[in-house]
Amino acid sequence: MSVWTVPNGIREITEQYVRDNMPEGTTEVVIPESVKNICSWAFNDCESLQSVVISEGVRNIGECAFRDCTSLESVVIPKSVISIDTGAFFGSKSLKSVVIPKGVKSIGEAAFLRCESLQSVVISEGVKRVGGYAYSDCTSLESVKIPNSVESIGGRAFLGCASLASVVIPEGIESIGEEHSLTARA
Repeated sequence: MSVWTVPNGIREITEQYVRDNMPEGTTEVVIPESVKNICSWAFNDCESLQSVVISEGVRNIGECAFRDCTSLESVVIPKSVISIDTGAFFGSKSLKSVVIPKGVKSIGEAAFLRCESLQSVVISEGVKRVGGYAYSDCTSLESVKIPNSVESIGGRAFLGCASLASVVIPEGIESIGEEHSLTARA
């Protein structure tokens, strides 16, 4: 196992920074509390990456930041994260479970699309928006409980989730996207 710890003092992680500094074959990344932003496409296509530990302090996980990290099995998202942007973990097909912590307000469009091994999702109270296609084609996903704080669920948020047996939706939800947004079986 090859661990890369981003040096303390770095404030944002860009795609270029990762390409220039992360050793080839890295399997685990530790992101320090000095980092505030994981920029768009930062770790895109890092196929050997298996684990990511994000320290308190990070506020945003950018668009497609971990897209197609096909070996990524675990990620620790701290309470300091406010948003998980569009496609942040798209195609990270080995990811098994994820806890969306209390601080997150928005889960972007297609944030976990095609995370085929994802079985368990815990969305904590505080999340207000689940974007369209957020968990589509997560074929191993079995159940999801939407907290009372969620105000809107985008269209087709759970489309193609063939193993999905239940989705618990709070009574006070204001908006559910276009038809089939909760279609579990294709």
